[in-house]
Amino acid sequence: MCDLNEPKDAHYLPHLTWPEVDALRRRTDVAILPFGAIEQHGPALPIGTDTLGVIAVARAAARAADALCAPILFPGLSSHHMQFPGTITLSEETFARVVMEAAASLAGHGFRRIVLANGHGGNEAALAYLASRITRETEAAALLFGIAELRKIYLTAEIDKLDIHAGIGETSSMLYQQPQLVRSDRLEQPTMALAPWREALLRQVRDDPGLLRYITLGLPPVHEISSNGCITYGDPRKGTVERGKDLFDAYVAAMVGFIEAWRAATRPILGCWWRCGSMPARAASARRASWRGARSTARLFSGCAVV
Repeated sequence: MCDLNEPKDAHYLPHLTWPEVDALRRRTDVAILPFGAIEQHGPALPIGTDTLGVIAVARAAARAADALCAPILFPGLSSHHMQFPGTITLSEETFARVVMEAAASLAGHGFRRIVLANGHGGNEAALAYLASRITRETEAAALLFGIAELRKIYLTAEIDKLDIHAGIGETSSMLYQQPQLVRSDRLEQPTMALAPWREALLRQVRDDPGLLRYITLGLPPVHEISSNGCITYGDPRKGTVERGKDLFDAYVAAMVGFIEAWRAATRPILGCWWRCGSMPARAASARRASWRGARSTARLFSGCAVV
């Protein structure tokens, strides 16, 4: 997103001219596509929390990893929030078509590594599937950097509070990233109404974090389990700027590490061959071998992205 008089970001697609993209694609083949949601985040946080947050992280990671950050879609899959005014949800068919066509466009420009950076749990399964489709159906390979990666960071301290939506973690993040958008006077702890079996598992989750997947599997619509749209047994008023900064820095470091590990594993051969439409035979052969490895890696990890 672009703020009034925001400084130019040399790795953020909406800020760039086409010659600047041309120069960037000569140095890197990585494009980060951030995905969030336009959905309610309780009475205090903005509806764009997920989208604002994931774009900010992806932009910082793109600068650090010398990649392109290309936001293509603000809403996501949010049908479970539709009882709250302002939420926008897409069908899975619409979501998939936009992602596939955008990825194919970027692949055609030479960005052959597509990182699907997800900041909203409702998108996770669809993006895991689409990472596989991009790898099979386009010239690019794609991997999902998803909620599973982020939860290793933000949920660890509050895992027994099920702090997964508009809770302490997201309040901290927004207080750091966009404090002017937070209605601090309206922060409040929700009354939660999970099924007894979910609450019983929650009491055991600190000793066995793997139980979280069963607790969150098939959750009812948000208005049926939360009094105000927040999903947490914690108190969002405990969110702090300091914690938000720590989370932001950790998210960026994790995404950069993810990209660098992919690069190291597949050793891409970069060049400007797409400008002339062909490459030398030796380079072409090596490039094909490199991308067979990259695409195999993408298939392996895209099948394991969801927990």
